[in-house]
Amino acid sequence: MFANSLGLQNALGSKFSAKVEEKTAQIKSVLSPYLHGKRKEANESHTVVSNKLFKRYTFAVAVLFLIGSFTPLSLSAEGYYNNTATNVDASMFATSLLADNDGYLTKINPQTNDGDRSNMNDMYVHTVKPGETLSTIANGYGVKTNTVMWANNLSNANSIKAGQEIAVPPVDGVAHKVAKGENLEKIAQKYSVEAESIRKQNKLLASVVEGENIFIPGAKPIVPEPRVVQSRSVSSSRVAVGTPVALAGSTDAPTVGKIFIRPTRGIITQGYKRGHYALDIADASKPPVWAAGSGSVIKASSGTWGGGYGNHVIIDHGNGMQTLYAHLDYLDVSVGDNVSQGAVIGRMGRTGRVYGRTGIHLHFEVRKNGVKQNPAAYY
Repeated sequence: MFANSLGLQNALGSKFSAKVEEKTAQIKSVLSPYLHGKRKEANESHTVVSNKLFKRYTFAVAVLFLIGSFTPLSLSAEGYYNNTATNVDASMFATSLLADNDGYLTKINPQTNDGDRSNMNDMYVHTVKPGETLSTIANGYGVKTNTVMWANNLSNANSIKAGQEIAVPPVDGVAHKVAKGENLEKIAQKYSVEAESIRKQNKLLASVVEGENIFIPGAKPIVPEPRVVQSRSVSSSRVAVGTPVALAGSTDAPTVGKIFIRPTRGIITQGYKRGHYALDIADASKPPVWAAGSGSVIKASSGTWGGGYGNHVIIDHGNGMQTLYAHLDYLDVSVGDNVSQGAVIGRMGRTGRVYGRTGIHLHFEVRKNGVKQNPAAYY
């Protein structure tokens, strides 16, 4: 490389010298009759004076010609200098490659200008730094915040802490564990994506096998369909199961600084106070009840008095946090189910100990390390 640089310098130096010699020869040819003439003029009183003025005029013109000949030189497209200024088109520096976060070059998708990650299935492991938010982390890896939340089973984007390690998928989508009897086509249909995109993303050379973990690009978590939970006969006339109807999940996100969402629609008829460590939210139309945060169902009691709770669900969110949903008309979840924030877990009802002005309502509790908290402080 150094030798090439010297060669280029020598070549440019030779061309510059040739240019100087060319201009010098032109000037000499113009001035030679006047600078080197020694003859005496016939009419000294007039001719000598005229020649002196003419010489001075010619010399001035020659100097200006010389100065104008050496304008700043520019490099041509072929790598040589010429006298024509060149405007550089920035597009010549455009590249078809993009550096990823590890410094490796990946091809750019011409439609999105994003790196082509369609055959990547390894998760990045990111250690949260002080001041980082989930959205800035996700943006740094080119994925959506929800994608990172789903990959780490997070119910709140504001719950991460410095030093925490989180998994970041290579593209937007969700992870899936192949169940018994599933194949690639069934999985693709389940998530409404193309089977080929799953095959390419996971570099699958053959069919999937039971227990295998794969990544579904462009997919979202599947909210369980409403399921009828049959009621058992009990002594209380207040324990009943209504007719299941199609219920929509919630797309709400927690407010800044909170970890849960409001678990249903309605008005608060009874607040958190001594002797009532919960919120009662009432709506006579029996709206859906949503998981306030992502977690695992550790209790799903249906058709029982339930200590006054009637049909109720308890979800464990990790880190000592649990939520309870009581007096449900019916349940849509079972013990062991993993639910995402906003997923339907049942319908508001009036099972269990229900009386007075509260009527049809949801009894909602938040527990931290077994201690009941004011739910309003968490959503």
